Amino acid sequence: MYIISKIQLGPTFRFSKMMKHAFVERVRSKIKTPTKSDPDKPKKRKFKKKPKEEDCGPGVVYVGHIPHGFYEEEIKQYFSQFGKILRMRVARSQKTGNPKGYAFIEFEFESVAKIVAETMNNYLFFEKLLKCEFIPADKLHPTALKYKNGLFLSSDKNRSVQNRFKDVEAITKSKNRRIERLKKLQSFLKEKDIDFDVKSLIPQD
Repeated sequence: MYIISKIQLGPTFRFSKMMKHAFVERVRSKIKTPTKSDPDKPKKRKFKKKPKEEDCGPGVVYVGHIPHGFYEEEIKQYFSQFGKILRMRVARSQKTGNPKGYAFIEFEFESVAKIVAETMNNYLFFEKLLKCEFIPADKLHPTALKYKNGLFLSSDKNRSVQNRFKDVEAITKSKNRRIERLKKLQSFLKEKDIDFDVKSLIPQD
C-alpha cells in the first residue's frame, strides 16, 4: 500500500511544483526591474500645468439684502466654506456706522467667486433673499473693497466723529462747499428752463 500511494502521489506532487515554478516565472516577467539612468542622457523637463484662465486672478462677489446682525465676522466665517477670502467690505453709513445691507467679498480665485454668486443668489437667509452677483475686474470700483482710514468705524465712533466740536474754520469750509453745490444746482435748473431761486437755501450767518 505504501508503494502504491507513493507512486500515485508522486506525479501529482511533481506537477504542482512545476505549476508553482511557472507561476513564479510569470510574476517575475511582469515586474519591471529598475534601471540605472544614463548620466549622459539629457533629463526630460517637467512642465508645470498652467492654471486655468479663470483662476489666474481673484474674483469679487457683490452680496445684497444682508440681514441685520450678519456683519464682517459672520460673513467671513460663513463664506470661507467656499474658499479663501482675501478682502471684504461691508458698506456702512459714514454718519452712524450702521451697515447699509450689502457687501463686497474678494475670493482668491475667480472661479470660486462665480460659484458663490451662482449658488448663493436668491438664497433664503434669515427671512431674506440674498442677492449675489459676480463683478468682473473691469467693472469693479477702486474703492469697493476699501474702508475709510483703512478700517470700518463702529456706530459709537462714527457718531463721535460726526458730532465732534467744529471750530470757525471748519464751519466756514462746510458752508462754502454747500454754496458751491447750490450754485451748480442753480445752473443745472437754468439749463432745463426751470425757474427756481436757490438763494433761500444758502445758509445765512
